[in-house]
Amino acid sequence: MNFKTSFLIISSFLLFGWSCSSSQPVTNSLDNSSSNNNETYSNTNSSVDNTVNESELYISSLSDLYSSQQNEIPEVFEKIKTYKEQEFDVSKGYRIQIYSGESVAEADTIAAKFRGWINNSIVGYQAETYTFFKSPHYRVHVGDFHNREQALNYSRLVKREFKDAWVVYDTVDPFMVPADTVTFSIR
Repeated sequence: MNFKTSFLIISSFLLFGWSCSSSQPVTNSLDNSSSNNNETYSNTNSSVDNTVNESELYISSLSDLYSSQQNEIPEVFEKIKTYKEQEFDVSKGYRIQIYSGESVAEADTIAAKFRGWINNSIVGYQAETYTFFKSPHYRVHVGDFHNREQALNYSRLVKREFKDAWVVYDTVDPFMVPADTVTFSIR
């Protein structure tokens, strides 16, 4: 260790010790009228007499200053209600399940049948089909909806051709979700 390094370490310890010293004497707040600066405190449990003058005890008042400070809110701002914004995950929503079974061939057939049927039957929204495997079944889901009511309305139309269709909570493609103002109908 060279001279510069040891000098920096020693000076930082001295600076730290000097900055940690307090500057205000401790006063007895219970009885200010009869306070005596020469009162002594002793430890009776110990055989050694530890007496300390009250004027020798110091404590920083910085923590007292900030603990007692309070910010006043103007009346104008108290009338304003703040609403906590709820986070909305655009990838969560609803789809309509039209098939669940163990045959991948049947799942693909039903998905193709739905795509053909929707092109000729439903006006307002052309739902995509999604075929996937979730152990132990293959499933075919159609559509992407953020609103459950909208998914239920669409499922009523789908049930005319696919009797076992029902609405399920699923991950959706946010770019394929129809607008809230879209209406669905049979041609």
